[in-house]
Order: sequence, then structure tokens, then C-alpha cells
Amino acid sequence: MENGINIDPIPLTMEEFSVAGDMDGKPCPPFRNLHVRVRQQIVADGLDRSLDWESAGYDMPPLEWHEKLKEAREARQSGDEEKMKSSPLIFDCRNDYETSVGKFEGADTLDTENFRDSWDVFKERLMDKPKDTPIMTYCTGGIRCVKVGAYLTQEMGFTNVSRLAGGIIAYDRTLNDEAPEEEPMFKGTNYVFDGRVGRQITDDALGDCLTCEAKTNLLSNCMNSNCHKRMVQCDNCRDSYRGTCSEVCKNRVINNESSFFERKPSKSAVKYDNLDEYALGYSTPPSGLYEEIKKNTAEYMGSGYHMISDTAQGRLLCNLASMAREGRVLEIGGFTGYATCCFLEGAANAADAIGITEPGSREGGPFVMSLERDGRAVDIAASHLKIMTSVGIGKESVEEAAGMRGEGTGVPVVESDSLSFEYKSAGCELVRVTDALAYVEAMASGIEAENVSPFDMAFIDADKTRFLQYVEACLSNDRVLKKGGIMIIDNVLWKGIVLDVNNGTLNISNDGLDDKEAKKSRRARKLATAVHDFNDAITNDSRVEVVMLNMRDGLSIIRKK
Repeated sequence: MENGINIDPIPLTMEEFSVAGDMDGKPCPPFRNLHVRVRQQIVADGLDRSLDWESAGYDMPPLEWHEKLKEAREARQSGDEEKMKSSPLIFDCRNDYETSVGKFEGADTLDTENFRDSWDVFKERLMDKPKDTPIMTYCTGGIRCVKVGAYLTQEMGFTNVSRLAGGIIAYDRTLNDEAPEEEPMFKGTNYVFDGRVGRQITDDALGDCLTCEAKTNLLSNCMNSNCHKRMVQCDNCRDSYRGTCSEVCKNRVINNESSFFERKPSKSAVKYDNLDEYALGYSTPPSGLYEEIKKNTAEYMGSGYHMISDTAQGRLLCNLASMAREGRVLEIGGFTGYATCCFLEGAANAADAIGITEPGSREGGPFVMSLERDGRAVDIAASHLKIMTSVGIGKESVEEAAGMRGEGTGVPVVESDSLSFEYKSAGCELVRVTDALAYVEAMASGIEAENVSPFDMAFIDADKTRFLQYVEACLSNDRVLKKGGIMIIDNVLWKGIVLDVNNGTLNISNDGLDDKEAKKSRRARKLATAVHDFNDAITNDSRVEVVMLNMRDGLSIIRKK
């Protein structure tokens, strides 16, 4: 025990701790979190040198403090100038937000925003006071007034300095336990640093409500966690502002509450083996139709199954199309329609975003034009697009796409070189071409594909050896691709072999390979070299900006300036 105050820690069980605090009359934990941090100072004081905290004046016990304040009040009420001159100066060492709602009778407040500002205030207030003037100081828990006592005695030379042992907290507890019949000399609310924020000692309303300026003794922190401003606020405003300091913060809290209750259950129970799986797990899943397109491609184009976009790439393509200015996409190399369906879904999203209700076409509006040379791939893509545009991308589309396999409907042969589809407010045209580059160059020259308005986006997944020519057709003028449009180039990492080409470590030997394997090796080296040359050339082209993504076999997104 020290000055009647128990300074030894009292261990609490978890159950005891959970009800040790008080919030609006209900038991609660005093603190939400426990943090242990090393600090150079318990309270930052801004002083140039450390003082001797053992020499900080008299540590006055709470009941003696109480009697001293009663005597000072009697002196003030008596009007006797001699008694008033001999009365102590009482200083509240706390900051303005604390003293605004509660203080001891007769105390002078420092009105500081930070404790380190106290010293200049004391120099000004005590400038002409005799060094034996009785000075009493107090704070919340008895720490700041120790520093004040040391400063007043050691730096300013005052000889009659005392402080409230244990601060307002000890005074409040001691008076309640040992002299409950006594009227507290502290009036209003004591600002505390636990979950209560304020401990109301008397009913005196000393503070001005932040929002309506009515008198109140209520302290709180703004419920907008990113603001968390300390504030004095009356009951009425606390209710109407939802515990926040302003209409702006109130709106943020309301928005946060509504979004919280709409959240889906957590997926934390799902375990992932790698980051790719984790990334997919926390991405919006695609319609089951896309999985059926994969299966149909494996069934009917087994050797080319690896050529279709996967889930992550497909969702990226769909989102990019959704963000296009007009939802117009040119696809060069549609294969079996996986990416085509992604683009068409995105184009419909763009149409919805910009308020278009009529399906787009060659002439304008949300529209996907897909060019493909392989006749069998066109047949399969046409079947997928027909399902999507007739029944959507829901459960029925999944069932119909699955029915294309085995004993199902199969894949009808397409006789026409051009098929048109409509999905919601987006149009689509699947075009069978013999030379996609010639077709695109004819569009750029204005002699082919009559009445085709330029596109927002071009996806190039065709002959890798002619990437530069395709891009040049898009950059030469604005007939194919709008200014500011983007090109997406697939397979720019070409099985990772581009790294060997770049580093000069490409193995050109076919030793030990049979004729078939040697031919594949030669082709892989040739394509890797062509793709690397393209990557090098386009990165140094001042007409564009490029970002290459290490996604699947590599994806370059190129913005036309």
C-alpha cells in the first residue's frame, strides 16, 4: 500500500475480466485488446532532459486532498481575502478534451491539446508567484502530475508542491469506499482510457455537445473507426448521429453496416494447395457453362484443348470487355468459343453499364466479332454461342452444353461463313476466314468488312509468327481499333522458352529425338524466337504502352496511345 492506494496488480480470471468494466450500465471487458509496447516515456513530455521523478513534491492521499479542496472552497465562499491568498493554486494537468467534461472545484485548466504544451502555460501562469506558493496538481491516474511536480520543483524552484496520489481514479474509488456520504469535489465526468471513455462522477453537465452545443457530460469516440474522433456529445445527438461526429461519418457507418449483413459466409474452411488455387477461390466464379465448353473442347478437339483460356484468364477477359467504352471487341482466333463467350458476357455488361438496350452490330454498339480459320472449331464455337444466346448462362445452358457430348446433340456442321447471335444487349458475329491477318488488314484499309465501326479491344490469339503484323493493322489507323483502345496478346511467354531466347541459352540440338519430336522441338524454338522478337519490338514502340502478365502462357495488355 502507498498513501492508502493499492498499487499491486490483482490477477483476474478471463471470466472476471469480461465483466470488470462498465458500458452504459452493463458489464463488459475494460479493454478490447491487450498490447505490450516498449516506450522511452510513459507520457511524452517534450522536455530536453530527464528530471528526477523521485523529487516531485508531496504525494497527497485522496482523503487529505478532499479535505484541502473543501477548505479552499470555504475560503472562496467566505470572501476573506487573507484566506483566499493562502489557499493553494489547483491545476488540472490534463488536456482540454478531458477537462471539458469534468474537473475539481476551484481548479484551473491548462487548456492544452498535448501534455508537452504544459510547460509554457505554467511559465506564464506562475511568472509572478512567490516560490513558496502552495500548488496542488492532479491528473487522471497520477502519472502526468508526477512530471508536473518534478518540473515545478526542479525547473521552476517552487517549494510547496503537492499532487493527488493515484489521480482522479484513486480519488473517486477512495471516496466511494471510505466516505460515501461525502459530496465529491470532482464535478462531471472523468475521461478514462478504457472502453467506458468517461466515468460519470456527478450529474454536472460541463461540456458542450459537438453537434448541437447543448450542455452534457457524455464523452465518446466517433463510431466511424477511421475517424474515431474524441467528442463531447449529448444523448439526443448520439442517437440521431448513430454515435458519430457528423453526417459524413454517420453515412459511412450506415453503409458499413448494410454491406456487412450482405456478406457471404466466409470461405476460410476451404484449404488451398497453392496461390493460384487461393486466387481462384477468392475470385467471383464463372457460370458452369464455361466448364462445359472446356469439356466439349476436350471431347471434340482433344489435341487443342490446351489452347482455350482457363478460368482466371477468362474472367479477366470478361472484366476487360465489361469496362470497355462501348463494349466492342474484335477476337482474332476464336477457337471453340470459350473466350468468345467471355467477351460476349462482358459486352452485355458494358451495355447495361452505359444504358444501351438494343443489341449492337457491326455499325456500332456492344458487339463481338470473332474470326476463326479452323472449320471444326467454328462448328463447336457456334454451338456454344447458340446455347448462350438462346438460354443464357444459367443452369439450363450447363445442361444443354453437357448434352453435346456422348449420346447428346453433338456438334452440327456450320454451312455459312458468317453467323450472327444476340445476347441481352450485345451482338456477336462468328466469321469463318481463310486468312485472319488479310481480313484485319482489309478492315484497316477500308476495302473489307464494310460498315464496321472501330473496336474498343482486340484479342489476338492467332498465328504467333505474325503478331507484329496484326498489331500494326490495329495501330496504322483508327479503323480497326479506337485511339486509346487495348490489344490483348496471348501466349507471349510461349511455354517459358522466350526466357532462353532472351538469355541466349536456347538448346538447338535435336540429339536423341525421333523425327516427330525433333519437328516439335524445331517448331517450339521457331515460335519462341518469333514471340520474343515481338515482345522486344512492341515494348520499344512509342505508339503503345505494354504490361505483360505472367498468367498461364503469358498475356500482354497493350494500350494504343
